[in-house]
Amino acid sequence: MTTKNLLLGTSALAASIALALPATAQSVGAGDTMTVSLSGNLLFNMDVTDQDVTDGRGRGYSFRNDEAEIRIDAKNTADNGIEYGVTFEVNANSDDTAATDETWMFIDSAHWGRIEMGDQDDATDRMYVEGDDVLVGRAGPDGDVGDTFAFGTGGAVSATGNTQTGDATKVIYFSPRFSGFQVGASWTPDSGASGAAASTDNDGDFENVLGLAANWEGKFDDVSVVLSLTGEFGDSETAAGAEDGDLETISVGGTVSFGAFAFGAGYVDFAEAGITQANQALGEDAGEYYVLGGSYKSGPWGVSLAWFDSSKSQPTGSGGDTEVQIISLDIAYAVAPGWDLMLSANAVEADNINATATEVNNSGSVIIISNEFTF
Repeated sequence: MTTKNLLLGTSALAASIALALPATAQSVGAGDTMTVSLSGNLLFNMDVTDQDVTDGRGRGYSFRNDEAEIRIDAKNTADNGIEYGVTFEVNANSDDTAATDETWMFIDSAHWGRIEMGDQDDATDRMYVEGDDVLVGRAGPDGDVGDTFAFGTGGAVSATGNTQTGDATKVIYFSPRFSGFQVGASWTPDSGASGAAASTDNDGDFENVLGLAANWEGKFDDVSVVLSLTGEFGDSETAAGAEDGDLETISVGGTVSFGAFAFGAGYVDFAEAGITQANQALGEDAGEYYVLGGSYKSGPWGVSLAWFDSSKSQPTGSGGDTEVQIISLDIAYAVAPGWDLMLSANAVEADNINATATEVNNSGSVIIISNEFTF
């Protein structure tokens, strides 16, 4: 069966289940083993981009189904109180090449913590908090700007994110939270392997990746605070087996909220991850970034402002550092249950985007209007 046929069949099954239910139902049935629930979303973006570097960037605007997923959750609780289950996030976009986005199983105990196994984001990503965690709507520098803005071929750090393993197959552990503290860890054999794909060596991916994370949640009167520290460590090899820079990413961040206001900040250092030894000797690194954000929410409305700044050192003879600055204004409005409208306005400056002796700089703006339905 082809991926397309599998996707169509899965989507048709999910649609048939949904049509058979009352409009307000979330549970789609309970079998003899697990209770099953269905959810999903469709996000439509309209964006306008004005920038100095326009080669290959089309007409300056686009319409995109940015995300379309159907999520199926199944879970149960054993007689000893341990909860267990599975989750399938089925891709439903017309150009998706993979049947699912994330697919994992879990075992959860209030006494010893939670274990997850499968294709899922690692502990460093899910326990880390920073500036974009308090933003509303499309969350500014969280990634959409790069869909249309030209950041070049110089490896610019152009969006937030502190992990290299993505949804690669892994095992993850989260401890219970004690006195506000929680720790987590994840182990990924190969950052390029997911599903049934075998983990192979010397193929350019990161190998034997250990993610470690800790955060603390506390409250002082009406002020809530979250602090986090994470590290991701692994080996890197090229296809020829030559050693590149190891994975040694360190992240520190936190958020503060009180009433309708929230503020966040974060810093991520990617060290020399994936950089060849020759280029390391010439001064190149994998880059770093910091992000600051603040938001205000009132009823169905929310507004936020963020500043993102990154720098990546380039090897001698490749111009100056590749630098990116993004100022983001986001507005979100909940029109009705399951219907959100969002506006993201971004001013962008990017220097030496191609890492060349004759530097190429790009500046401009990206405006994104998003309409999202969730169920």
